[in-house]
Amino acid sequence: MRSKKLIIYCEMCGGDTLSCTTDFITFHHLSFCSPDCREVYRDADELSRVAKEQPPAPTRASKAA
Repeated sequence: MRSKKLIIYCEMCGGDTLSCTTDFITFHHLSFCSPDCREVYRDADELSRVAKEQPPAPTRASKAA
């Protein structure tokens, strides 16, 4: 049986080489090559969560005849 090689890549930039770290950074079971990539992803994730939590703006029915 042949063993499979595990390939890890950065979720943000798609790179498979490390930058500024000795190992990939894990956040929510995702891997990132640098603290900068993790921060960008985390900020975007937070904005997405806030947008989902806000109720949609009420729409006004037109009073056209």
